[in-house]
Amino acid sequence: MGKALFNHLALRNIPKVDEIVSVFKDCKLCYEVLGYGWCGDPIYMFKAGRGSKKILLIGFVDPDEPVGALALQILVTKVFDREPGLLNEYTWYFIPVADPCGTKLNEGWFHDPYNTRLYLLERFKVKVVEWKLPGSCNGYVFNEPTPEALAVKKAIDVVRPDLIAPLHNNDFSGLYFFLSRNIPELIRDLKNVANELGIPIHRGEPEASYLEVYEEGFYREPTMCDEYNNCMKYSSDPRTCIEGLGETIYGYARGINPNVFSIVCETPYIYSKVLEDVTPSGSKLRDLYLDTINIAAPIASYVESIVKKLFPYVDRKCPYLWEAEEYLLGWSSRLESLKRRVVVDERYEREASRAEEFDIIIVRGLWSTLLKLGIALRLLSRCSGGIPSVDVEKAVDGLTNVFEDLYAKLHRYRIEYIPLEKQVAMQLYTILLVARYLNDQ
Repeated sequence: MGKALFNHLALRNIPKVDEIVSVFKDCKLCYEVLGYGWCGDPIYMFKAGRGSKKILLIGFVDPDEPVGALALQILVTKVFDREPGLLNEYTWYFIPVADPCGTKLNEGWFHDPYNTRLYLLERFKVKVVEWKLPGSCNGYVFNEPTPEALAVKKAIDVVRPDLIAPLHNNDFSGLYFFLSRNIPELIRDLKNVANELGIPIHRGEPEASYLEVYEEGFYREPTMCDEYNNCMKYSSDPRTCIEGLGETIYGYARGINPNVFSIVCETPYIYSKVLEDVTPSGSKLRDLYLDTINIAAPIASYVESIVKKLFPYVDRKCPYLWEAEEYLLGWSSRLESLKRRVVVDERYEREASRAEEFDIIIVRGLWSTLLKLGIALRLLSRCSGGIPSVDVEKAVDGLTNVFEDLYAKLHRYRIEYIPLEKQVAMQLYTILLVARYLNDQ
């Protein structure tokens, strides 16, 4: 596929859910309804092609991650017309919106995706697919999948894919990938595409400390058992730290087809050139983490105290309550757990690069705290009412002041935006490169 295709893209906003689904229906693809999301909206799977290799691509695995759905739209509306051989070599299955209900709650910022303040205040995120499929590990059993996870499970059961790609994107980092196994030639090709598009590879710490690193920015894709085994190192009862956690898409898929290959391409919205600086920072990883934790801890404690007072009075059907449960409750204990790990783990003794310093202090510290403050403000403004134990107006004012103070600090740093066109291109080339690899085996 020629890169000239992307010179003609003009992706200035993100379509709404109904518009995305309409694109696939207008292409006259066969489809079925896999199930229904928590709000009752249908979850569709579309099919194209007739090849022997089966590829399952899943957009909006998380409701705030639209780049994959945009890539799938380009694939079915432009790429197949230019390269019809793809329909002979593969059978393609698409779930353009795996979480239609959560995605609709993000449509407030879709019209202006590079408005940082709007994103922080309007972004809705609850995991209902990844880490929510049924699974078991060493006696721990998860058998409470969400409707969205059951829909994806049904797709995997029916398709038995040779290649599966949950199409994620992140918000503030470099580009990074999860692969189910290390393929040096594929990694080389992905790095070449990233270099041509001008998207820098992530140079900070991996998303989770236990991830196996193939190369910088390329990690082995985790499963529920990886998370369980990591908990074993830091908890006498690992069930307590993974309670409510299910299997990943890849973890479930490999139980259906042991030879399935899985890849996740995490493209960033926001970036800083500092994330490319590998020169020594003069600070140890341990000290940077401890400083960041010490700054975030009192904010976490303040937020949790307010949220806990709200919970008995908030309608359980309010989705912003679920968001607060997932990300705000236990925030302090997660920071404390991270602190214990940083103190005892020898890997944090080494000197950090400037890229790692920025990643820890700004991305994992400042940016992450701003996102959580946005969650708290949404809960207060959209789910509260008639709560005797909380002065909601005072709480909103207090959290807003903290938010504004941190937001001002964020913009002291030089940050930039990765154009949607480049993100979509990276997602598409990732899919096509892996498909080519699959066909060569």
